[in-house]
Amino acid sequence: MKPELDRVKSDLETMQKALGLAPSMGREWIQWMRRDKWFSLWWCLPGFILIAAALLPLDHAQRYGGLVPGQWAGLLVAMVMLGITVAQTRKVMANDGRPEGLKRESKRVNGMSAEGLWFGLALIVEVLLYFLWAKEYRVAFEPFWAGLFILMGSSCLVAAVSARAWTLLGWAIPFLGYGLCLPLVQGHGKVNVILFGMMFIAVAMSFSFIAVMQVRILERQHGAD
Repeated sequence: MKPELDRVKSDLETMQKALGLAPSMGREWIQWMRRDKWFSLWWCLPGFILIAAALLPLDHAQRYGGLVPGQWAGLLVAMVMLGITVAQTRKVMANDGRPEGLKRESKRVNGMSAEGLWFGLALIVEVLLYFLWAKEYRVAFEPFWAGLFILMGSSCLVAAVSARAWTLLGWAIPFLGYGLCLPLVQGHGKVNVILFGMMFIAVAMSFSFIAVMQVRILERQHGAD
């Protein structure tokens, strides 16, 4: 009987995927989603690094080991972001007993499905065209930087709503907030860096909030404790 039920569930998920619908979340997803719900808080770390780099009483023109403090901070942030991305990818791709439906949904919202790859390609083309447009019209760096995050945030928002991939709101809302707030602190270098760090913290908090809400909704649906 169980093989037949598994086959029916697999067929249903295949139909949902073909129709472009988000798969229904099963009761067996709950323990895995509970375990992963705080993982996104690691995105606070790049934000803390940027804020610390802006506030530390250092001579920001002085070189330490061949680099100024801002360059060291940027290098450290890039390494941390790479580490988080690799850990996230390994978690999604791991064969650790997760339900197949949960694996497919995780790949979908993390851009590892065909749908996600097309969205990623579209975003790359969009950003490339934005770069070319800004260069052609000689847009200054500060409005260019603000516009870039408004563009990316808007794209993530559209993708989240159209594909019902609500996790993408964790990127969309902080990106839009950061881009819209940048004109308010124009010309204040230290404040700009702090705001950039706060954006990463907002990303972490948004992802974690969305994950907690998804777990609570799923628990309510299935009457889990």
